Amino acid sequence: YATGLKTLCDVILKVQERKIPAHRVVLAAASHFFNLMFTTNMLESKSFEVELKDAEPDIIEQLVEFAYTARISVNSNNVQSLLDAANQYQIEPVKKMCVDFLKEQVDASNCLGISVLAECLDCPELKATADDFIHQHFTEVYKTDEFLQLDVKRVTHLLNQDTLTVRAEDQVYDAAVRWLKYDEPNRQPFMVDILAKVRFPLISKNFLSKTVQAEPLIQDNPECLKMVISGMRYHLLSPEDREELVEGTRPRRKKHDYRIALFGGSQPQSCRYFNPKDYSWTDIRCPFEKRRDAACVFWDNVVYILGGSQLFPIKRMDCYNVVKDSWYSKLGPPTPRDSLAACAAEGKIYTSGGSEVGNSALYLFECYDTRTESWHTKPSMLTQRCSHGMVEANGLIYVCGGSLGNNVSGRVLNSCEVYDPATETYLQL
Repeated sequence: YATGLKTLCDVILKVQERKIPAHRVVLAAASHFFNLMFTTNMLESKSFEVELKDAEPDIIEQLVEFAYTARISVNSNNVQSLLDAANQYQIEPVKKMCVDFLKEQVDASNCLGISVLAECLDCPELKATADDFIHQHFTEVYKTDEFLQLDVKRVTHLLNQDTLTVRAEDQVYDAAVRWLKYDEPNRQPFMVDILAKVRFPLISKNFLSKTVQAEPLIQDNPECLKMVISGMRYHLLSPEDREELVEGTRPRRKKHDYRIALFGGSQPQSCRYFNPKDYSWTDIRCPFEKRRDAACVFWDNVVYILGGSQLFPIKRMDCYNVVKDSWYSKLGPPTPRDSLAACAAEGKIYTSGGSEVGNSALYLFECYDTRTESWHTKPSMLTQRCSHGMVEANGLIYVCGGSLGNNVSGRVLNSCEVYDPATETYLQL
């Protein structure tokens, strides 16, 4: 505000060692807090100097300038302090600007903190935005430091929400165990309360028996063991009997991939995705050459395109990060081939079968670890296959159909085999 006007000021705001001159009428017009202070019988209404305790001088100076100019700069460095002060001194336009700014900044690393801040400062709109993000992106949020540092009351409340968006209840269990183990000695007393929010009947039988029952936290606690056994019993019930059970069986909101991507084919560098929400198609520009008869899988925000050929099999694995909208390449399967199948599970990409350009189908089975970025050859399949299907379910990998070769005489298969990654064995179905 204009320096010349300071000679006519009728109040000094003292903030720590700084003195900020102002006009009562201007402050009262901008702030309900100052309006009450200067128009009632409060002691400050007759004081020329008003001390604001527990305030930041720079923040108060910015708010005073806003009262005169209606302009203020909100950024990541000052937004929390500005919001706190705007809330305390009841300057609603600044509070709204801070809320709008924070709503745009919400992500997996800060959403829990923003939710707590919004609750403390009575910002229901901001809290709703943060909570919606937490629920929709829970599988990312529970892996952050913010989640691990939550108090037991907030974790219990969060794990109890029907609106948590997860692919399976296994992820809610994983979140609970992660939180407990982060400070196990001090969180031991809360174990039953936390794990009681996990809906064990919704966890797959395979995961219950192989992972949950083997967890030391569960084994050492009779009450928790009862919850797991209850979940196992649920899988033994008939569909009719299951319908009678309500407790612990309410489904969570399912996590769906909202975009369907198309890669490869005969069109040059053709990549597109379809958004079922608005029925729209969008082109993705691919910098690499076209390939046909390739396999494609999705894991952790990355689309992996493997195998396929032009005149010869392509050795490279092309990767598209859907979040960053960026392409890069990695080393492809050890045996380059087309007409292979692939699927992803637990951070690993499995490839099976295929053929080396017109040759007979292969028994080959390989695995790529996305964490170590390394390929490993696994035991061969029971049946050679190409142009077949492959899918992961409940920790097992099912390989189905296909043919014995890509030529006209290649016999079509009607068999299916299942691979167990834990034992590296196959079972013919």
